[in-house]
Amino acid sequence: MPFSGKGRKPEMRKISSYHRRKTIRTGLLCILDILIILIWLFPLAWLFITSLKLEQDVVSRSFSFWPEHPTWYNYTKAFTSTYILKWLLNSLFVSVLTTILTILVDTPIAYAFAKIRFKGRNVLFWIVMAGMMVPFQVLIVPLYLQFNSYGLINSLVAAVLPRVAFPIGIFIMKQFFQDIPDALEEAAFIDGANRWTIFRKIILPLGKASITTVVILSFINAWNDFLWPLIVINDNIKYTITVGVANFQGTQGTQYSLIMAGAAIASLPQIIFFLIFRKQIIEGIAMSGIKG
Repeated sequence: MPFSGKGRKPEMRKISSYHRRKTIRTGLLCILDILIILIWLFPLAWLFITSLKLEQDVVSRSFSFWPEHPTWYNYTKAFTSTYILKWLLNSLFVSVLTTILTILVDTPIAYAFAKIRFKGRNVLFWIVMAGMMVPFQVLIVPLYLQFNSYGLINSLVAAVLPRVAFPIGIFIMKQFFQDIPDALEEAAFIDGANRWTIFRKIILPLGKASITTVVILSFINAWNDFLWPLIVINDNIKYTITVGVANFQGTQGTQYSLIMAGAAIASLPQIIFFLIFRKQIIEGIAMSGIKG
């Protein structure tokens, strides 16, 4: 019986129509993605462009998006007339120390919740998670009184310690650690390994993705912290970068171009940090942040 293509035409039209709809839908999603990216990038672009303007151009009645005469004057003034370099170093110290202490404290806690069975484990875990629902502002007065009694007020250490207990970090690592097969631990116990050896040689190497995610979140959280350093640090030279830039409005008057330059300088380390670790950010969130 000779082959007839008549019966195939409606099916081919359906396939073609499906591919057209899929192409249109993909195109619309791409356009939407581009619009969202542009909306997200616009404030950053506005910040940088404003930092290249002179103050009289910023407050001028005539609007211009791009400056007629771009200048690095605001950046030069920020570095020569303020302690901005010292503030950057202070923020780096606070962020790095906070990150290190967070990993040292949170990884064993997450391991205990994930792998060690003890009475009240789930209740204790959710009590820790409840810490995420308590606004930090509620804790400011008791924390300040406590640190004042320790003699830590007006020190960078005071800016570090309250951020060490990081509930979301415990949650991320716990969700990842509990997916590591128990058979690996059982085999290690048979070979004579103890809990510390298992934690150090099995759990930590296999949990690098989740630990990297917590490192990144902890660093960014500490770098962006504003309220607590503002309260506990009094000396101008000890400010972190967020507090120092906010202080521009008081010490330098309301010079918007200078404030924008300071904000751009403060954002640069985070942008570099993201560009270096962007692969780990994506992998860490995909492998640990979504599980469970």
